[in-house]
Amino acid sequence: MEKVPPHSIEAEMSVLGTIFMDPSVVESILEILRPEHFYLDSHRLIFEVIVKLRDMKKNIDVVIVAEELKNANKLEEIGGMAYLYELVEKVSSPAHSREYAEIVREKYILRELIKASTQILENAYSSSDMLDKIIDDAQKRIFDVSQKNVFHSFISPKQLITDYLDILHEAQKEKKMVIGIPSGFSKLDNLTAGFKNSEFIIIAARPSQGKTALALNITYNVSVIKKIPVIFFSLEMDKYSLVNRLIACATNLNAFDMRRGRFEKEHWQYITTTASNIYESNTLWIDDTSGLNIMDIRSRSRKLILDLQSKNPSADKFLIIIDYLQLIRGIGKPESRQQEVSEISRLLKDMARSLNVPVIALSQLNRRPEERTREGNRPQLSDLRESGSLEQDADIVIMIHRDKDKNQETSSSTTAKIIVAKNRNGPTDDFDLLFFPHSTRFAEPLPPTERSMEETVPL
Repeated sequence: MEKVPPHSIEAEMSVLGTIFMDPSVVESILEILRPEHFYLDSHRLIFEVIVKLRDMKKNIDVVIVAEELKNANKLEEIGGMAYLYELVEKVSSPAHSREYAEIVREKYILRELIKASTQILENAYSSSDMLDKIIDDAQKRIFDVSQKNVFHSFISPKQLITDYLDILHEAQKEKKMVIGIPSGFSKLDNLTAGFKNSEFIIIAARPSQGKTALALNITYNVSVIKKIPVIFFSLEMDKYSLVNRLIACATNLNAFDMRRGRFEKEHWQYITTTASNIYESNTLWIDDTSGLNIMDIRSRSRKLILDLQSKNPSADKFLIIIDYLQLIRGIGKPESRQQEVSEISRLLKDMARSLNVPVIALSQLNRRPEERTREGNRPQLSDLRESGSLEQDADIVIMIHRDKDKNQETSSSTTAKIIVAKNRNGPTDDFDLLFFPHSTRFAEPLPPTERSMEETVPL
């Protein structure tokens, strides 16, 4: 026996009947419903006429809707004038119009999910495509359905201003310079006020300039020192190499020698103490699965955040870091790599907003900085690789520049220029950090009297 798709005739009738009883609810219902959400064609036709009348700023009632349907030779198709009056009689409570609309919409989403699942089953049974392609298509179909389940309504001016003034009052009372998640670098935090919920941040540089190193320095400061959970997706480096570099940058020990076990006995205490700090904080979550696509990252992040919040309901701060953007696989069949990166960029921004957490994505720059001579090789926003959408979508763009003439790997430390090239909610500027190549550690320059301590003291 064939199953009937999910639907609620009663809810559909109640939505339409409520509009006839009180046309002022149309705007509220249109925030939730579109004509295609209706299961019965007759109800879809009626709602289309209602939307048309509303767009033309005409009155809406049974007689006017019936006349429009009659002119389109559709009146008898929907059951005639008698059926329109029956819709009004079916309404039990006009005050529940939004609830009726939400039921109709939920049933539509379930039908769309069934359609997507049916196509996924057919693709899996046919096995004509590569497995990765079938999985990508399945994820895209499910994602498309999930996006249909997202709708936004306006916030009233009263609520908006009340919430805003509360935030402003709290900021003034505490006089915080940093209102988001601090990076641990004072000059960066002064410019950005910290990484705030729903922000999409890009850290960009040419290869071997220190993208991962800066991300790991931020990771240690946020997860171990501030005890804020960090979700780190490493698409390039395995988890043990990542932890080795994390401990190296925290202790300022040679990362390469550490991995080979070549370090002095007195340094073992630094290593075990730092490892213990990471262990005890229990705030760093690493996923080193290669070849993840944006839907994998999104779903894994959401699942982990929900799991952490179920254990600690007061947890409201998280940071997601992705190393690095160009290694994220797209979904579907993009026409070009540029289009694929643009879609990934848009979805990362959407992920930051929907999860309400800051998302940091590392990104490569193209070769143009190296080719410049007249104006110097300082990177610019236009150097972001493969897509101008990165520049548009990002709230903050941080670039790292180290002059090759000064960047001698034999030196104990070099100067790295940190360029805040874009800051949607604040100023742009640049500043210097010390970079220690052997440990991949970044540090703020210290006064001369304290500089000798920088060589051995952990973060």
